[in-house]
Amino acid sequence: MQQELKGVKITLIRQKPPRLRTPLLPHNPPIVDIAAISAIGFYFNIYQKDNKVFITSLYKINQIINKKEEGPVKETNKELVKRLLPIYLLDYRDAFLKAALDILPPY
Repeated sequence: MQQELKGVKITLIRQKPPRLRTPLLPHNPPIVDIAAISAIGFYFNIYQKDNKVFITSLYKINQIINKKEEGPVKETNKELVKRLLPIYLLDYRDAFLKAALDILPPY
């Protein structure tokens, strides 16, 4: 108040509001090849020779991805016999192996 009576002007410096930071995108964002198509465009694409129309679900797509990630499981004959043979036949395990079946029994 004293400064105002003496005639000193006070100028207020306005501060800029803080800038909101936007999240940085990765340098190479993934390319998405999905597009919305109208009913008329869909109708015209059905009848082109090179296009295939099909129905799928996310469940089926997930199953296909899981199969490809697992890869083929190769189980040896010994592991298969061990897994499937009942406990009471474990003494005869050799009779169920493929190598044993290739040999003819004595007559």
